Amino acid sequence: MNTSARGALGWLGLVCLVPLLFLYVVSGLVAPWWAVASFVVVWCLLLLIALRSFRRRPLLALALPFLGLVWWYAVLWFGDVFLNWTA
Repeated sequence: MNTSARGALGWLGLVCLVPLLFLYVVSGLVAPWWAVASFVVVWCLLLLIALRSFRRRPLLALALPFLGLVWWYAVLWFGDVFLNWTA
């Protein structure tokens, strides 16, 4: 893969993290404050990993938003089923 395509994939991964932050923040409608705070901490960690892997591993930077989306869904599902989180 050439350098410009690798760079584009890295940028795409970083751009896809932005809507993920929106999902994490608006989760406060169904989740308690401590869960939203932990979502924001996880998002900061995902951003840090994406920035560090931006040049060397752009596919990892591209995969991180999808991993974050799976994490968000799993935590909200667990909270709904086992902790009775409701809107």
